[in-house]
Amino acid sequence: MVKRVVIIGGGLAGLSTAFFLQQVRPDLHLSILEKEHETGGKVRSTLRGGYTVDWAANGFLPSVPDTLELARALGLELQEAAEVAKHRFLYRDGALHKLPASPPAFLASNLLLPSEKLRAAAEPLLGRAHDGEESVYDFVARHFGQGVAEAFAGPFVLGITAGDAKKLSLDALFPRFRALEQAHGSLVRALIKQRAVKKNANPDRPKRLTSFHGGSGRLVRALEEAFRGRLERGVSVEAVRPLARGFEMTRRNGEPLRADAVVLATPSFVAAQLVKPFSPVAAEALSEIRYADVQVFGLGYGRVDVPNALDGFGFLVPRGEGVRVLGVLYSSSIFPDQAPDGRVLLRVIAGGSVDPEFAALTPEEALRAVRRDLRVTMGIVAEPELVEHVPWPQGIPQYELGHLARVARAETALAGHPVLLTGNAYRGVGVNDTVRDARRTAEALSERLGAYE
Repeated sequence: MVKRVVIIGGGLAGLSTAFFLQQVRPDLHLSILEKEHETGGKVRSTLRGGYTVDWAANGFLPSVPDTLELARALGLELQEAAEVAKHRFLYRDGALHKLPASPPAFLASNLLLPSEKLRAAAEPLLGRAHDGEESVYDFVARHFGQGVAEAFAGPFVLGITAGDAKKLSLDALFPRFRALEQAHGSLVRALIKQRAVKKNANPDRPKRLTSFHGGSGRLVRALEEAFRGRLERGVSVEAVRPLARGFEMTRRNGEPLRADAVVLATPSFVAAQLVKPFSPVAAEALSEIRYADVQVFGLGYGRVDVPNALDGFGFLVPRGEGVRVLGVLYSSSIFPDQAPDGRVLLRVIAGGSVDPEFAALTPEEALRAVRRDLRVTMGIVAEPELVEHVPWPQGIPQYELGHLARVARAETALAGHPVLLTGNAYRGVGVNDTVRDARRTAEALSERLGAYE
């Protein structure tokens, strides 16, 4: 008998899981249910007046294969970021400072005191493996000193999660750094070895941030096309009830739907409500994963109205600088076709767990706050000719200390049921993380279904 799998959630996680599941089990009957009328979650792109505004991630790093392989399997044309995008900046003490990209540049940087540079330079001698979970801030401070942690850990984490480096788990958010530490002790030695390996990397693989013409949303559109006919939009699942074999799902304004297995590719707080009737332990663990509210503004200007050179990826803003925005991306410098000739596109991120009050602002108030910060940081006084506002209520999961234990507790509680969790709430917040977890989920579900056959 043909087995039926229902994937709840038509974002990147759900669609990618469907793609990989189809590869390992082409015999399955797949259905994807998405409560919104648009798929993709926050991995979308708006095209207006010659501008391309990515709602969330503006691409992926090709250093890991999963998203790259998925894109090529879908026949998508890759777009590599411009060379200038390797330059990144930090707004501090009323000015933009280029972030050091090499040890000599680090030693020459005016972002650290001489004593802080000396402490950081001693990392190869002091670096050693550590047992137990720790925050991103504590990990950086232990290796490079508190000065480096204060200057760089906070902004680095803000740019990825809009969260607090002192609360977020290094082990959950950046397991690669823990693995490097375990293997080499010193991060500096590990990164030097990795740089040598990169020089011999596959020359056909892109080296920089990679996206698609038309924005990162093209990936979701291609996945959507691949599953046309098996994807239902505007379908809200209100309850999931276990049966002797499989599940029955109650859909709003629809007939009940039965499946042999279910993949919950939703935010963790939605998954918590769906599993609560049959697994309260899993529901409790999932509900403990907090999210940060974020707001994104895509702003288009005439080039003459922006005095900044825009010679980089953009800049991040540490807290305490009198500026509310978390960072600004020079989108049309990263991917020049994202703005018309003679125009520039900036993408501004604000709010997050470090400024939760920003979410309470009206769109007009939020735009005024953003424009004020662009005037302070970049000298922009002109009105934007394009305003694309993307509010993200509960937008980015926060991997606070204890995150891995929470995820393990939820998955252990669900182990007796043919239901799996996937998405950016569990094992990584980026595009690569989401696609990699989708592949893992598809393989795990295939094994679990095999155990029932």
